[in-house]
Amino acid sequence: MNTPQTLSKIKVVIIDDDIPSIRILEKALSEREDVTLCGSAENLSEGEKLVQLHTPDLLFLDMEFPGSNGLEWYENTNLPAATRVVFHTCYKRYIHDALSLRVFDFLLKPFDPSDLDVILKRFRSLSSESTWRSNRQLDGRNAFNIPGRMTDNVIGNNYNARPLAITSVINSKIIVNPAEIVYFRYLSDRKIWECVFSNLKRIILKKQTTAETILAYGSDFVRTHKQFIVNMRYVGIISGNDCILLPPLDSITEIKISKSYRRDLLDRFYDI
Repeated sequence: MNTPQTLSKIKVVIIDDDIPSIRILEKALSEREDVTLCGSAENLSEGEKLVQLHTPDLLFLDMEFPGSNGLEWYENTNLPAATRVVFHTCYKRYIHDALSLRVFDFLLKPFDPSDLDVILKRFRSLSSESTWRSNRQLDGRNAFNIPGRMTDNVIGNNYNARPLAITSVINSKIIVNPAEIVYFRYLSDRKIWECVFSNLKRIILKKQTTAETILAYGSDFVRTHKQFIVNMRYVGIISGNDCILLPPLDSITEIKISKSYRRDLLDRFYDI
């Protein structure tokens, strides 16, 4: 990979108490000509020294350390404003906690090289913007520093979209704002789709409704799995096979991502 001459290298620091994990991530980063690895540390105190010394662009931070926790350390440490944090962990249970923090992204162990590529690509995209805001000055969707498809007014149903007419299983027409729709789920036992709204109300759609019908409702609706079509404005994190929604809907765990739809979903997720 050739590094564009107009772009500076991305400075990276790793803090992780698992040496094999450090080595794997170091190797993956070393294969990129647009990245400079400033150093790695096996504990939080040494890691903090590295961060203050180098002011990295990205800090890959593990979650669990002997006698301490990466989440708590992150909350209580005065990191440089320009440093964005990627939690590098094998524990999916931390993802929901991190949604409420100002972190940049997740890289789950073991990671696929394409996941790392997406993180670095998105960092490049954000760093090239004319306005660079500290990750601790954001809230709502952008508290997670994911490109802004959704803010609080979307939950409030105020984003500009034409109303939809959907037909229920009893053949009644229902006029809805697309912002009210979170996702669609295919009920395979009944061979029928249902619509799930932001207030968690569910409506069974008429039998003739197909995935193609739903996708035609608008560009915000993207298929993640043969059983799920999601409104991208509600997506908070794509992690492995899990599609995690923004708070307060992050308790919904049924939305899955299949391999055949994952690449298109990732492209849509980071390019919007």
